[in-house]
Amino acid sequence: MKAKSLLAASLALVLSACSSNNATVEQSQNFAACTFPDAPQVSAPGWICDVMPSDIAIAATGYAKKSAAGMSVMRKIAANDARVALASQFEIDVNNMFKQAVEGSMSTTSAEGASESVMETFENITKTVVSRSLTDSRVLVSQASPTGGLYVLVGMDQEAYKVNRNAAIDTATQDAQLWNQFNNEKAAEDLANALESLKQL
Repeated sequence: MKAKSLLAASLALVLSACSSNNATVEQSQNFAACTFPDAPQVSAPGWICDVMPSDIAIAATGYAKKSAAGMSVMRKIAANDARVALASQFEIDVNNMFKQAVEGSMSTTSAEGASESVMETFENITKTVVSRSLTDSRVLVSQASPTGGLYVLVGMDQEAYKVNRNAAIDTATQDAQLWNQFNNEKAAEDLANALESLKQL
């Protein structure tokens, strides 16, 4: 009888531990309200905390501290800050898409290490395209902070994102250095198909 009571007590303890873990997981899903990074006691729009609008393909937040030069200079500084972050994010997105396409379609007859060489070459091409400038990124919204700083959200809609992505793919398609990584026609054909499939995403 004592053994049954002990077993029941142990089971109750285990179940209560499980339910407290569930509560902790549920609680962790509730994100804290967004506040301004330079004024943590004041609520801020969600995009300042990287909660991006769903109708935007890609976006990034920029910031400029209060300046005696005025709001127009602050706006340029914040927009440039956001565009640097946007370019970095775009570069990562395109490189990841390309990596998945290459890994999914590379022929087993290609030279060992060809996939890695192709990725390095494509990453260099993407950097070149991004550094030349992303087109059609624009300031979507701006917000002055309580301390006088300025936050801006710079982004691209789906169509502008697709144009920029396709420009990176087209540049890669035309780059002889990329094709020189292959020692056979089948591997080169696989890569051409992978690049073309990216445009359909």
